Amino acid sequence: MNEVKCGSRRTVRRDRPEISADLGVIACCAGYGKSSYLAQLAAETPGSVLLTLHEYDNSPERLEAVIAEALPELCGCGYAALRGFTEIMTARENGLVLVDNADTVTEKAASAYLSVLCEAAAAGRFRLLLAGRRIPGFAVRLVMNGEAALYGIREMRFTRAETGELLRDADGSVSDTLANAVYSYTDGWCAGAAELVRAAAGNANAAANLAGYVSRTLLERYIESNILPEIGGDLAEYLQLTALIDAPDEGFAESVFGINDSAARADRLVTGGVLARGAGGELLFPEVMRTVFAGMIASERKRGVIDRASEYLIREKHFAEAIKLFEASGNAQAAERILKLHGERLIANYEFELIGYCGDIIGKRRGTTDPEVLGVLAQYYYYSGERQKMEAAFNMADSMFGRENRYSVCRKLYNGLLRYETDREMYSGNVRSACEYLEAHGLPLPFLNQRELDTLALIRGGADDSGKLHIYRFGTLRLTVGDNEIQCKSRKSSELIAYMLENGGKPIPREELLNMLWSGSIPTNAVAMLHNVIYGLRRELSAYGLENVIIYRNKCYMLDMTMIAEDDREIFEVCAAAGNSDKKRIAAHEAVLEKYWGRYLGISDSRGSDEQREYYDRCFVNASVMAADMCRERGEYDRELMFLKNASELDPYSEQIVCSYILCCFASGKPDKAKKKYDEYAEMINEELGIAPSKWLKNEFLAGFASGEDESGR
Repeated sequence: MNEVKCGSRRTVRRDRPEISADLGVIACCAGYGKSSYLAQLAAETPGSVLLTLHEYDNSPERLEAVIAEALPELCGCGYAALRGFTEIMTARENGLVLVDNADTVTEKAASAYLSVLCEAAAAGRFRLLLAGRRIPGFAVRLVMNGEAALYGIREMRFTRAETGELLRDADGSVSDTLANAVYSYTDGWCAGAAELVRAAAGNANAAANLAGYVSRTLLERYIESNILPEIGGDLAEYLQLTALIDAPDEGFAESVFGINDSAARADRLVTGGVLARGAGGELLFPEVMRTVFAGMIASERKRGVIDRASEYLIREKHFAEAIKLFEASGNAQAAERILKLHGERLIANYEFELIGYCGDIIGKRRGTTDPEVLGVLAQYYYYSGERQKMEAAFNMADSMFGRENRYSVCRKLYNGLLRYETDREMYSGNVRSACEYLEAHGLPLPFLNQRELDTLALIRGGADDSGKLHIYRFGTLRLTVGDNEIQCKSRKSSELIAYMLENGGKPIPREELLNMLWSGSIPTNAVAMLHNVIYGLRRELSAYGLENVIIYRNKCYMLDMTMIAEDDREIFEVCAAAGNSDKKRIAAHEAVLEKYWGRYLGISDSRGSDEQREYYDRCFVNASVMAADMCRERGEYDRELMFLKNASELDPYSEQIVCSYILCCFASGKPDKAKKKYDEYAEMINEELGIAPSKWLKNEFLAGFASGEDESGR
């Protein structure tokens, strides 16, 4: 990218738009760099002519003067200057005429004057590019007929590279993080990008909070003086309100803003080149523009609009949008009301993030004493693993009653299920009594994760897994329903199911799934490929009535865990126990370690799967070593050797495992087996690593032969 000089101004060279048509019109509001771009084209194109118009040039006489000034050889030609100008530009190779502020020409005769240039360009005599804040009246017909190419906001935005060049010019450095953040925050709006770069350049932490730098810019004054006067009072009001609350819906605008012509106003903003539309027809605001416009509204009015908007959205059951507004306004009362009226529905739909937002707002403002709200929040805290907050919420709700109640019973149920492994007899009794109370009073169970659902089923006498989708993830992913095996058509299908299962039924944003499935190089059609993977799985499962096991809700995917039975759950219990060095739990699952359970998603080649494989293999080795230690303590040497052999086969380079194996052989009276293991290990590391066993291992081996120590001397 090159630097160009436009008069005395130093600007960034623009790479876009690619002006290829003989006749083109640029129409967008102030701040998108039209004048700078035309100046660049003039500087880079030999033989081009730049005509810069002003409001007082709105007559044929003034246009003659502008042309004569651009080409001094036409001075004194009077009305013949237009003909001479046309002839000169036609004769020039690659002749290019650039007219800035062309929309200032509105007078009939002056418009007819410039129409002559348009007709010559349309006929291919030279190229003509008109620029203004709107389509010039004399060019509207040409644009409608397709004789003139129309360029707007999309073509005039800065690219990411140009935004980086701005940053380089500002402080001489290049920060991709800051450049990308500025580009995303401004959506390439030139004035916004230039001002934010000026304010934030040199600050390494600026990218994390660009909104905080807006007040250090002149953007508000720039918008007030250059954009709002151009669009008028009614559009300015709509622009500010729409920036505050994204409201393309006419019913919303009429109910909340009191504006019943919102669609017409939106169209005027788009045709006027102030904003663009997205693929769904919505108005697209650069975030920086949204911040500035919204900041122009007085605080008291802003609060009133947000409160009315919140009420409207709650009535329409658009909870996510309503809660987003609660965050902005701190409306704890509205957040509390939505949890009281709709909290159980949000839980049933796994919309825990929304509940968390409401809880944060309520907590920051004043807290709550409503037991129903506290009950919803307690279930959210359980879901998110915040056990102390769960306990506190249930305690506060329970304190509103002088006897056993729904909240004290739910607290007992949760605590019983969560602590079941520490004392099965005691906590199974607590769980049963809690369930009996809920059933007797016609109350539903609170939200439970799959692990606690499994525990509950165990306490209540087991559960019927027939008809469920059985999943086993080790060796090769196996999906079965009864005696029937479900075929995964691709490795991506296996990885998708496994990843969603490891998230325990929690909602997963689509972007997260794409990054997991195509880590590092997401293809351009990744969304379509994801849909194909999910469609294929649903089609295979539809024969068993399980096509809805994969749920899509609020732009997230999740598994319906009530339809799934995890046949490998015991492996995960062992892994958790290994991570916590919990020998008691490993002893309860020793049978799982009697043979290697297989590589996690064996055929998958994703980086995420590789990381998971390493983790589960490490768990197998660590758990096997702990099981071997417990066998040694019990004097069960044959089982100890079995566990050590399993661990050594997966981690053959571990001297500690080899040493334990050799010592176990000596303790069990098998010195020949000890020598064979030592010799095999020495040969392997010599061939593969070019080294010999350490002195420590050699000394342990020789000491075993020399002393003939039994197990008690190990």
